[in-house]
Amino acid sequence: MTDVPREPEAFTEHVARKLKKHLGRITIKITGPLELTIDDRRVDLDDLHRATMHGEDEPDDLIRRFADAFLAAIRVEQTPLPFDAVRHLILPRIQPLSFFRGRRSDLFAAQGWVNDTVILYVIDFNGTATPITTEQLIHWGLSVEELDEMARENLSGHQPDLELKVLHGEDGAAALFNTGDGYDAARLLLDELHPKLSPEFGRDFLAAIPTRDVFIAFPLSSPEFIGRLRSRIRTDYRKLPYPITDDLFLVTLDGVAGWGEAA
Repeated sequence: MTDVPREPEAFTEHVARKLKKHLGRITIKITGPLELTIDDRRVDLDDLHRATMHGEDEPDDLIRRFADAFLAAIRVEQTPLPFDAVRHLILPRIQPLSFFRGRRSDLFAAQGWVNDTVILYVIDFNGTATPITTEQLIHWGLSVEELDEMARENLSGHQPDLELKVLHGEDGAAALFNTGDGYDAARLLLDELHPKLSPEFGRDFLAAIPTRDVFIAFPLSSPEFIGRLRSRIRTDYRKLPYPITDDLFLVTLDGVAGWGEAA
């Protein structure tokens, strides 16, 4: 595996050099540790840094995919895409509010959610997800509510054979999505989640989405069991790429809310 610098400043310089090779004449400037501007667009390298330090993929491959995703996002921004051509590619993602740091939130099709998160809507081209802009939404004549309904329906059929794994231990059970397809956390939005898990976990149960690629649900059981799970959730949130939140969610028949009693 190719060695890359671990220190944020050196890592940022390394990525900037690699991106200049991949992106050609596009202007790249280092504006801080783990932060670049590429053609006046602020780019946060924190997730790329985490993926490089803790993932198993070749760092140069990660950087190349990062560059490809950036170019794809620019193309989508600059091309008025016909709605019928992309409607089946629209999916939701749950993001922390920090996603909008350095970005204008009003430029994106999104809506606030619980636990200081937002639901962002993306067009997914073969695993490369590009956020939908409000300009595209206006061009299509859609409201955010209509987009949300469509995105959730697409997510439900995104992997129709996907099974939710329920693991049983001596002191409790937990259910996991961990496919790595980029939408594990987003599956907290699925309408079928509660009827699928409530027979196992009870009418109300807890869920956590510490990162984009981790979803875990578990019953409202003993404080000791919840405490052990929360310790693992906080570790994943601190160390893994694409962090969302280490707060817990309460899943009920009426929907999903923040869990105010979480310690």
